[in-house]
Amino acid sequence: MKDGRTHLAYKAEHAVDVVSEAIVATTVTFADKSDPQSAPATLRLAEANLVLAGSATEIAEVVMDKGYHDNRWLADLTAHGIRTYIPERRQKTRRWTNKPAAYEAAFRANRRRVRGNKGRQLNRWRSERCERTFAHVCETGGGRRSWLRGQTNVSKAHTLKCAAYNLGLLLRKVWGLSKPRSAKPGVAGLFLMLWAVWTTTAVIVARTTNWQFHWLCHPWLLLLVTAMGVGCIHSIRSCWKNQH
Repeated sequence: MKDGRTHLAYKAEHAVDVVSEAIVATTVTFADKSDPQSAPATLRLAEANLVLAGSATEIAEVVMDKGYHDNRWLADLTAHGIRTYIPERRQKTRRWTNKPAAYEAAFRANRRRVRGNKGRQLNRWRSERCERTFAHVCETGGGRRSWLRGQTNVSKAHTLKCAAYNLGLLLRKVWGLSKPRSAKPGVAGLFLMLWAVWTTTAVIVARTTNWQFHWLCHPWLLLLVTAMGVGCIHSIRSCWKNQH
């Protein structure tokens, strides 16, 4: 545009497991496609990724925002045996006389599920855990803008960012390791702890042997060791809070 802004060229979609928060599939499509038009490709890719991963899990329920609410899309998912939890858009009246009966049946079943307790819980998880993936990938990971040309190149770059997100999720939930940014206090605490142990050992050796290490017994040095020990404990506690 004349003021330097650019129109939205592509849009990214994430298929997320709301229980584990892992990104199962991601697609980057042209922004002129509506959400119901691009959703089938993302769903098929998620099913294919589960098969390639050797998982016996099948997609039985889908939770989406109201932008994906479409009667044809609801009917297609119902025909494939998938339960939907998609909030509907605000609309004064709906006319069913000029639509197939399957559209109305899928619409009313989806409305009933969305208004139930399970539907409310799943939509809370979607707004919290699915949107969190976009925050990590697009905001923290710098995936909001791209300087690449072509949908294929942009899709590859976005897929790599999603893979990095899943890797961080595995490190955090499976092995209990934090991200590098959160691990800084732990690394500092480990360094201070090792330094304090080394200095204390040297002081003990100087006291119990004839080695000339009297400078290690200086009061200021002991004070420094004490301060390092306190800092070590504080850093380890900070790292523990970041992980939990």
